Amino acid sequence: MANYSRWSEVRAERPAPSEETRASVEQDLALGQLIYDLRTEAGLSQRELASRMGTTQSVISRLEEGGGARNRIDTLARVATALGRHLVLSFPEEVPGDMKDSVQVA
Repeated sequence: MANYSRWSEVRAERPAPSEETRASVEQDLALGQLIYDLRTEAGLSQRELASRMGTTQSVISRLEEGGGARNRIDTLARVATALGRHLVLSFPEEVPGDMKDSVQVA
């Protein structure tokens, strides 16, 4: 007979994620949401954006879902170029209060 567990039991046995892990996931999700918002604002499907980037629709889906493994700068630069946008990286001493079309990742 198979040994089935309830999700609540499995979850109870797993340790809670650290604050660092939680923050990292939230940043990935925020970046994915930004990519989705910019793509839909441009009126593009995932397939159309992928074509402009020279990649597949599944890559765009993964980016919009939070990236999976950390998003690489070159991939984000290709997204920006395909959307007619600019990718700006900065290491300011203080973070500006509100920047349109941005995600703070550190």
